[in-house]
Amino acid sequence: MKSVFGMFAALLAFLFASCAQAPAQEEGSISPLLYVVRDADSTMYLYGTVHVRPRGSDWGNDRVRAALDESSEIWTELMMNPETDGQTQALAMRLGRAEPGHPLSSWLTPEENASLNAVTTRLGMPQGALEGVKPWLAALTLTVMPLVQAGYDAESGVDRSVDAYGDAAGKTMRALETPEQQLTFFANLSPEMQREMLQEAINESDSIATMIGEMSNAWEHGDERALEHAVVEETRTDYPELYQMLFVDRNNAWMAELSREMEGSGVDFIAVGAGHIIGRDGLVAQFRARGYRVERVR
Repeated sequence: MKSVFGMFAALLAFLFASCAQAPAQEEGSISPLLYVVRDADSTMYLYGTVHVRPRGSDWGNDRVRAALDESSEIWTELMMNPETDGQTQALAMRLGRAEPGHPLSSWLTPEENASLNAVTTRLGMPQGALEGVKPWLAALTLTVMPLVQAGYDAESGVDRSVDAYGDAAGKTMRALETPEQQLTFFANLSPEMQREMLQEAINESDSIATMIGEMSNAWEHGDERALEHAVVEETRTDYPELYQMLFVDRNNAWMAELSREMEGSGVDFIAVGAGHIIGRDGLVAQFRARGYRVERVR
């Protein structure tokens, strides 16, 4: 469920990447996925991101920076500013609050509760710290905490770096979603799916950094096949409800917005999680299906 770990990290502006002790990439030494969509009078760059990076790591190469320089509007999943971050955290606590009489422990067997307590103890959290939240928010917390303790830097995420670059250049910044939209996707998941996510977070808590490190490495090398397998296909096969929410419903909503943008003229740059760019329901496939010329920028 690597895609879920990455999505969780994005929601609260934390990071997923290789271990914090990994050496920073030299500028220009990475080759992440960048596509370009064109029609007669419009150009749209599609940049597949990871929402977090090791402190000091590069977030793009010369081709990415050139595409940003060419663009007049830059789109990310969410607006990147302190106000949005605060809204996200407040909404997470409101939407993720446990129902009265239904604490987190009631979702788990005695054995699973024992495993949960072991994980929270290892993470330095007080016993019962998660009793007052729903499974999806508990899973989010158990996913993010190991990354924070490993020293990940929220400001080094690719999306935030793209946003900072655009702000410094005076670009128009736009967002595809609001914090409430993103969090509501998770809050509306079925009880069964939420429980699965919590179980997964408990079971994978001690290996999250390794798994995300593998994903980050694939991102750095622009390995579309590896990313599609790890991020998209595993979710589609193992968690169809989650796949529908993450990669079908959201991608379709974005396509409606981006297709309207292509009806005008000019150059846009779209920076969203790599899992939304690739795969059968990804933005690249959807633009091609609509007859647009789409090429990978190498």
